[in-house]
Amino acid sequence: MLDIELGLYLQQHLNPDRNADDTWTLLGGYPFGAAFGDVTDDEARARVARARHYLWDRRRHHEWRRSLTDYLTIPEHLRGFDFDEPSAPPRRRQPARAAGRFEVYDRVLSDPPPFARTPIPIAGAGEHTFPVGNLRYSVRIPKQLLTDAAPTGHQLDDPLPGNGEPVEVRWSQLKATADTMDAIENDRGGKLHQWRRRLDRVELRVRDRRGQRFASSADPLFRIDGLLNMAGMVGAGKSTVRDILTYWAVTQADPARNVTLVVGDVAEVLAIVELFTNLGVDAAPVLGHSTRERNLERLHRRQAGAGADSMLAHDHVGFQYLSSACALDALRGSEETRPLRIREAPCMSLLPARGDDHDHGSGSRRDTRHVCPLYSRCPRHIGSRNLITAKVWVATPAGLVHSGLPNAIQPERIRYLELACRRSDLIIVDEADRVQMQLDTAFAPAMTLRGGNESWIDEVSVHKIGELIRGRHLQLVNVNVDEWNTAINTVQTAADKLFALLIDHSELRSWITEDYFSAFTLHRLLIDDWFATADTTGAHEGAHGAGGGEALDRLEFVQTVLNRYRDQPLRAQRVSNDPDPEATEWVNRFVNLTLEILQSPRESVQDRLTDTLTELLVVDTDAGEKTVDAHVLRFEFTLVLAALHHSLDRMTILWTQVEPVLHLEGTSNVMSRRPPKDYEPILPESPMGNILGFQFHAGDGPSGELRFFRCNGVGRELLLSLHRLGAVDSRPGPHVMLMSATSWAGTSTRYHVYAPVDVVLRPHADEVAGINKSSFRTHLLYWPGNTGPGDRAPIRLSGTDSRTRSAALVQMLNQLALPDRSLSGGTSVFDEELADIEDPERRRILVLVGSYDEAKRAFDHLNNIPQWKGRVTRLISDDADVDDYWMTLRRGEVATFADTGASLLIAPLLAVERGHNIVVTGGKAAIGSVFFLARPHPRPDDITLAIQAINDWAVRGIRGSTNTFDTTARRYDSPNDAGLAYRRAATKQWVHFLTRRMAWSSLRGDEQIAAAWDQLVVIWQVIGRLVRGGEAARVVFVDAAFAPRAAEFGTDTAETSLLVALLAVLQPYFDENSDKPSLDRSLVTALYEPLYLALGLLQDPVTVSVTRPDWPVWS
Repeated sequence: MLDIELGLYLQQHLNPDRNADDTWTLLGGYPFGAAFGDVTDDEARARVARARHYLWDRRRHHEWRRSLTDYLTIPEHLRGFDFDEPSAPPRRRQPARAAGRFEVYDRVLSDPPPFARTPIPIAGAGEHTFPVGNLRYSVRIPKQLLTDAAPTGHQLDDPLPGNGEPVEVRWSQLKATADTMDAIENDRGGKLHQWRRRLDRVELRVRDRRGQRFASSADPLFRIDGLLNMAGMVGAGKSTVRDILTYWAVTQADPARNVTLVVGDVAEVLAIVELFTNLGVDAAPVLGHSTRERNLERLHRRQAGAGADSMLAHDHVGFQYLSSACALDALRGSEETRPLRIREAPCMSLLPARGDDHDHGSGSRRDTRHVCPLYSRCPRHIGSRNLITAKVWVATPAGLVHSGLPNAIQPERIRYLELACRRSDLIIVDEADRVQMQLDTAFAPAMTLRGGNESWIDEVSVHKIGELIRGRHLQLVNVNVDEWNTAINTVQTAADKLFALLIDHSELRSWITEDYFSAFTLHRLLIDDWFATADTTGAHEGAHGAGGGEALDRLEFVQTVLNRYRDQPLRAQRVSNDPDPEATEWVNRFVNLTLEILQSPRESVQDRLTDTLTELLVVDTDAGEKTVDAHVLRFEFTLVLAALHHSLDRMTILWTQVEPVLHLEGTSNVMSRRPPKDYEPILPESPMGNILGFQFHAGDGPSGELRFFRCNGVGRELLLSLHRLGAVDSRPGPHVMLMSATSWAGTSTRYHVYAPVDVVLRPHADEVAGINKSSFRTHLLYWPGNTGPGDRAPIRLSGTDSRTRSAALVQMLNQLALPDRSLSGGTSVFDEELADIEDPERRRILVLVGSYDEAKRAFDHLNNIPQWKGRVTRLISDDADVDDYWMTLRRGEVATFADTGASLLIAPLLAVERGHNIVVTGGKAAIGSVFFLARPHPRPDDITLAIQAINDWAVRGIRGSTNTFDTTARRYDSPNDAGLAYRRAATKQWVHFLTRRMAWSSLRGDEQIAAAWDQLVVIWQVIGRLVRGGEAARVVFVDAAFAPRAAEFGTDTAETSLLVALLAVLQPYFDENSDKPSLDRSLVTALYEPLYLALGLLQDPVTVSVTRPDWPVWS
């Protein structure tokens, strides 16, 4: 009752004329209130934000309307509001009881929401136990180890050092700061970063006074106020500016500021912490505890790959932040046979032994978890303690979003992301467009359950079986492990049965629809089909429809049974003291039938399915047996789906409990790492609603993939709202600077960041002139054995099946790495390319393929060719476990490629897209040429494409220049009508994004233009590895998929060729007569000019003609 009244009080405060059913539109994170003129100032926005912290679970229309209906059943003398119907304005009453409730509501909406607190006492001396899996270990803590110093926490209410004032610095001040950094490094010795020389290469451009172009000046002012989007040409020196600006902010600004840096991976996090530590700055990393073991293994692997054979020789600053030491482990006694694993340490899980008389801390209870008394001195927790005083935090997006402060340090429950916003004057997000994609995925995870080559269930199951065998199945004594094991077994069985049904029955594939399905949506379809003569509209909303009669009564009864069954599809419900025993009996029949389906041959349960439906649908006389015969298959499918859904939920919920017991850290955990509910009041929910569902994608033959996804909100909005997170607490937020070479990317649904670009970084003119000399060419290859030009079959890697793809890769490599045998004394294409690279220090080639597996096949093939043996290095993932490090390079160490002595680096295209500078001494690019053996293109069936597209649709409508959200919303009579219409439109878009064909040749119009921008970003970021220091890149496109018609001696257009499309999307920005805004034309010139020039001078084909003004073609 009080939740409903809080929402009504908020609505009345904003606009007393609004109807009661308009309130839900304020709670979902979309600006309906602003569109209708109800939320117009910061105070109103803060009230709405605070209300969302209490009412986020009431943000759905049907949930709010049901709550209003229930509210009217409360005795009138207890209610604070009255209204004739939900679609009428509420009237405030003066209740006799709790008459002061409205003052409380006002205080709730005016004051910051309090933190949830879970304090934990410190363990004292004496005997303690702690759980490890299904076992309990004991440890005696001597008094000598006790310390009076309890772990100190963060002062959450302290003001920001800069009091929220904008960050302002002149370019000349940054140059002076660079001189200071150089002097420190010269005095200290060791690696010199040459900060001033690197900064002098960079040119800062800001908007001119008229806002029509980006221009440079002698000493520009760098001002960050709220959110600033800084774009920069690839190789322009963005990381240089980032580091110098950070050093200036924490050491030379007045007052000194706190800074948080967000970077790509843990290896970079540790490197930057080391960098600032060596400069005398107090810096610390934000590292999640659950990934400590994985990060430690990665660091050891990188050290081994760098030549340190013995683990004792591994020396890196990162080890102090990834320590696995546990002082209590040594106190367990000599009878223990093995040390504790990293995740078994009892840092916050000590329980005083019963019967022990020693002191266990003030106010503690023996059944309460206690923190280790050595926590404030333990080397394992040095990172979380250093964060309390550090001026610079360095983190990954995942570390900030998912990791929370340890209870031992902070009793308040708070994520590091929120804490970073409370204590940082400045947050710098590197590669912001990539972070945007990561956040989208984090809040909408998806995976393949069955089918294809990447089944998540198969991966986890194989790992589980191996762990159980190694542990002699003793892990099953643990209750959580036993339940999790049961859940995964059920998921496997149910997924197999669903997969078989879908493969075998085309009518079932048609019934579940192309977009997505869930137990809920299919139950609604069953209701609609079973009771076709009744009015089901009201029944779906929980109210009587217009049909009336026995059919509708039976409909509502069946719906009640299905709803209760979905909650517990594998566990019988109790009948005693049940208000609806008939429904409970049917639920239990469904449960027993589901268990029988999962455990028995399919033929043996068909009669029971038919009998159950016949009895259930006795009232639907019009349909009768025909309905039963037609829908037994569908009924069976929905029962199995409900079991799958429920077991999958149990499996993911229990993941964190069983992860240390079964060592699941190495398996894919995309579904288990669901976003914390802390973000529910902050993020807008997904535009079509926060949904979960399944999708079946049929293959070309009798095959397919069964996938699962969960949409929990518009992840990218978190990035764009960081600077406003403090408003709910009446605090100034941090100033946020977004950095990327490609955060402005036209209509790209994946990479374009919807924040206006305010600053552009660009190398000086002489370096840009060097980059502008980059050359592109196609080198299309053909299968041998063709008799004439018309019969020549081009070799295409992208878009082919796995068997053909492997053969195509081998054929490509043979023609590139071996000389033409028909020519005496001929040389290979690769050798000719190396010789054509003018600078001897850059005579290296990057060979790009589609995956790490493909890179291994290419490496093995080339290494068996005598003239290439020992001259080829392949890139491997940071987690790869290889027996021989010879001629391999981990992704985190790709910057050291120049030191390997190899001529070729074979890598997956997306693994070198960005994040690492591969340079030689002096800062120039170490690689001279790149060969694209594969065309960049996402998997057409990748569901993350739909997730990113719907998020882009939502953000573009709200933040776009035309503000289509507001103008469309105001067409409706009320926020409620606008909210329902928006949800319908979003659902329509979502279904379209799920069902569209993503093959390049299938895309049309705006969607092909958006896809071209997506791939432009990928290609340009890769080329960015080759242009550091103002060097020219030599780019060779080998895959016939780049120019399919030209490969067959025809003419390509933008609709057929990605290369033509790239030129097409850039061309209007280089045409002074185009309708593109002058500011956008100035920006695109600053970011993409070398790419545009190289595409325009592509050597083969060379002729450009135009069939439409906006789509050039090459002949």
